[in-house]
Amino acid sequence: MARKKQNSKRQNIQNTGTRILEAAERVFAEKGLRGARVNEIAALARATPSLIHYHYGDKETLYKTVIENFYLSVERRLFPILMRETDARTKLNQLIVTGIELMAEKDHMARILLRESLDNGKYVNEVLSKPYLREMFEVTEQMVFSKMEREGDGESDAMHLTCNLFGVVTMFFITASTIKEFWNRDVFSKRMIEERKEKVIDFVFHGIDHRFKGENRGKESRSGIRGPGSGPVPQPPGPDELHTTHVRRGKDG
Repeated sequence: MARKKQNSKRQNIQNTGTRILEAAERVFAEKGLRGARVNEIAALARATPSLIHYHYGDKETLYKTVIENFYLSVERRLFPILMRETDARTKLNQLIVTGIELMAEKDHMARILLRESLDNGKYVNEVLSKPYLREMFEVTEQMVFSKMEREGDGESDAMHLTCNLFGVVTMFFITASTIKEFWNRDVFSKRMIEERKEKVIDFVFHGIDHRFKGENRGKESRSGIRGPGSGPVPQPPGPDELHTTHVRRGKDG
């Protein structure tokens, strides 16, 4: 009975942490770090401001936790794809598809990343400096970009490839309101997400298909997106796998 109560308490804490992070993501996307208010996040999360301060310390720490949770999701979804025994072209195809799915699921993160870019990426850069995320970029370079024919300086080429791919995956979601205004389309609808996957795959591989040295070019069907033998895309991590609380200071560590 005691164990059951303990498990129930732990689950309630996790649920509260998840609600706080989801509410914070929404408020930070709409108002930025400076404009967001802890009271507003607490009301949206059905929590109290004191509970947010207990778990995260302050608004800035909560903001950094939202960003890190996003990149944890990225790392946990993309790393298994990089480790599969498939060719580089197939890996890149699957990375793009999974990236689009992540941005659709974390529908407020595109605006947070845009705000961060306008503010010189202070908090994103701090998160990306962590070893496990550095490793993800290094593995992407090793498992995908190094298998492609270089154009110009190798290091600069990888940088441009990374930025171009990031742009085509994220800008669609950043401009969601403009797309709604001009074309009356909901970018987060299932139909639009599937269309976006096809269009981005077609656009990207039309430009770089010739650079896959020794690869089976055209292996992935552009209409089917992922192609044969790709296996299932890893599912998003559950709330217990992400940072739902920040490590408290003091005796607890």
